[in-house]
Amino acid sequence: MVQHGPSGSRLHIVMVPGFAGFDALGQMGYYAGVTRQFQGWQKEQRAAGVVLHYFDNFPTAAVVTRAGRLRRYLAKRIARGTFQRGDALALVGHSTGGLDIRWLLWELTEPRQADVVVDGVSVPAAEILQLVRRVVFLSVPQWGTNIADWVRTYQAGRTAVIAGLRAGVETAQLPVLDRVENWALRAANYFTGLQLGDALQDALRESAPYTGDGDPSRTAGAYEAASELDLWLRQMGSDFHAIDDLASQAPPGDYRSPAHFPARLRAKEVARWGERIKTQSYATLGRRPFRFNPGSAPPRWDLSKLWTYPEVTKDDVLAAGTDLVYRMGYRACAAGPFHRPVPDGAPLPRHLKSQTQQIRLWRKSARMEIWDNDGIVNTLSMFWPDLRETVLVLGDHMDIVGHYKLVEADQPGTGRKYLAYDLMESASGFGDETFAEVWSSVFRFCSSGL
Repeated sequence: MVQHGPSGSRLHIVMVPGFAGFDALGQMGYYAGVTRQFQGWQKEQRAAGVVLHYFDNFPTAAVVTRAGRLRRYLAKRIARGTFQRGDALALVGHSTGGLDIRWLLWELTEPRQADVVVDGVSVPAAEILQLVRRVVFLSVPQWGTNIADWVRTYQAGRTAVIAGLRAGVETAQLPVLDRVENWALRAANYFTGLQLGDALQDALRESAPYTGDGDPSRTAGAYEAASELDLWLRQMGSDFHAIDDLASQAPPGDYRSPAHFPARLRAKEVARWGERIKTQSYATLGRRPFRFNPGSAPPRWDLSKLWTYPEVTKDDVLAAGTDLVYRMGYRACAAGPFHRPVPDGAPLPRHLKSQTQQIRLWRKSARMEIWDNDGIVNTLSMFWPDLRETVLVLGDHMDIVGHYKLVEADQPGTGRKYLAYDLMESASGFGDETFAEVWSSVFRFCSSGL
């Protein structure tokens, strides 16, 4: 446990977001409910010397760009005295955030790295690296994911979706248009049951300055929320290179993403970390809404072939309780160029105590297939660097970061109804007990032996 005192060292846990990149959009946090879990764990363990930080990144920029921003963030904390000599640093990355961390460490361990200059102060790479002692990977596509290959194929559709969302932010500033748009969203929610629609509606409502009681702080908050949302979508529209870095099939050229490192570079990467940097991975496994053949990859979801669509190929029994967002993500992720990175028949990694019974039932009827995923990332892609350092969690891609149920907003007057959502209703059985166990495990690992 990290010791705490007037001159004692501290452990800083930095939460690195995934693909979406934000710490918070308005009142909605990327890591929902984690602060509350941390406070409970900190009090229980009397870990006053442990500090939690949240980092926000570019949403869909290349991993190299995102890792550079993370490096500058850490350098700034050093230059300003937040991180001090003798402190320790734990980096926790969800999804793409884990690749950002890997590339950061890869560059920091390269010889003759240039200093980072912030506020007129030079911070050497070695000074940043010296602080890093623990790394936690949450649902990270260490070997890429099929859904990125699929999205890359349909670039025009992705561009249209982003453009439509940006238009929604702009129309949210106009009362009449907003009423029409909210009616459409409510209708969509009613007929589909998607909580993703609730999230979009909340974002628009929060960014609308004319809602509320006319309080100036509410109006200012609405403009701020609108600016954050517009900037986020603008960045997505201008730089979507992360999709290449997440693909399981590497684009031509030099390696610019750790997901595409061959075996020799992965071995070199882990060797550079040495014994000083310890890692732990959490691999999420979603419920199977389709009945694909064991031992072989399913046919790809092809938009030109209706018989490959999720709603045509789903199994009515297996898909019960899942929503359209999850089924679409699962189907796009199931088929593609992803190859099994671990031997077929390798034992499953350890699991959480709260899910022992579920794991036993799953093991009786299934083995780990190449098409198993959490709605976004192929589960086998998360098994790295070592199965002994991996924890298997039954849940979808967003469950593990706190978006597994609706949580009402506790700040009236913001226009927002909820702070967290079940963004992918996967019916995987993930709940409060599992969430608490996951994060207690994360905090315990980050602080162990320091």
